[in-house]
This record gives sequence, structure tokens and C-alpha cells, in this order.
Amino acid sequence: MSVDKGAGGPGVATIVARALLQDPADRTELREWAARLHVSLKTLQRDFVREYGTSYRRWRTELRLRASRVLLETQPVREVARRVGYASPSAFIAAFAREYGYTPGRRSPRDA
Repeated sequence: MSVDKGAGGPGVATIVARALLQDPADRTELREWAARLHVSLKTLQRDFVREYGTSYRRWRTELRLRASRVLLETQPVREVARRVGYASPSAFIAAFAREYGYTPGRRSPRDA
């Protein structure tokens, strides 16, 4: 699928998704992404649901947590939390536990 389609067309959310796949810690809000892409916030929200079947917020959380599972194989919880964009290790631990039902320290080779 091409990501160079017109504003609001297929691909607008994909541009955001590709950028976040490169840097899960990117803190850019959806409103700022919409401005950069010259589309309305509502259009970008709709595009995320249409292209990924979920909201931007949920998609971004899932991305960060998936990325964290890989990083936890070799890095401590504190570093993983920072690298995937959580403001604190405790916020990361809470999100991880909500999603997976256990704390990330149980996967990590080292403690936070």
C-alpha cells in the first residue's frame, strides 16, 4: 500500500505508524501528527481505526508493549520503560501488567 495518497486517504495513519515503529518512545501527540500531515485530528483518528482496527492510543500502547517484550530479554525494566516511551518505570510496569497479567520483571533478566 502506498503511503503517499491524498489527505485523509489510505496511508495517512500508516505514515504515523511507520514513524512510531522506528521509535516507539516518540511522544508526538496525534494532534501534532495531524498538523504535520495537513489533515484534521478527526480524519487521522478515523484513519487509524480504519487501517488498524483500533484507536491511535490503543495501537501505540500495543506497539510499545510489544517492543518492550523484545527489549526485556536483554535490558533491565527501567531502561526498557525509557526506551519505549513511558514517563516512569512504574507507569510501564502497570501498563505491562494490565496487558499481559504479570509484571515485566518476571521476564527481565535483571531487576529495575
